[in-house]
Amino acid sequence: MNWRIDIQKTGVLLIDLQEKLLSVIEDRDRVVHKAVQLVKLAKLFSLPVYITEQLPEKLGLTCKEILELVGDTPRIWKNTFSAVPFLPPELPKVILISGVETHICVRQTVYDLRVKERTPYVLGDAVSSRNKLDHQLGIEEMRQDKVLISSVEAVGWEMIEKAEGDLFKEFLAILK
Repeated sequence: MNWRIDIQKTGVLLIDLQEKLLSVIEDRDRVVHKAVQLVKLAKLFSLPVYITEQLPEKLGLTCKEILELVGDTPRIWKNTFSAVPFLPPELPKVILISGVETHICVRQTVYDLRVKERTPYVLGDAVSSRNKLDHQLGIEEMRQDKVLISSVEAVGWEMIEKAEGDLFKEFLAILK
């Protein structure tokens, strides 16, 4: 199996990065910063972006930092913990994942993506939970189940391929 990221077969999934949820999330600023970098990388490489919101009538909308970047990208409202029942069937083969909470919505979505024969990459620096232990246990469980755990920067470097040109300059500006 080829574990390298093929940008032609890759998409980004932002799970429930809503203000009310984020206000109680451990390392909120890191998660939002890394999600913003991920969206910028998605735009740079023309990757499709999927955004879910868990019960937005109760938990509010996606945070402004993300909304400012995604423009009119549709947001997918959901009432289940897994995002998969609400995602389009033509989802790319590889899905880069950012969101909350690691041990609930992220974890359940990851397992359901695998059932749908997709390859989820959980970006460990772009996910979190309300408390550190739940986040760590969620990451640990997924890693034991052979889920790919990486970082925004690591997948970015894999997608760029060449260290030259205008694309590379834009890329470096995103990772600063």
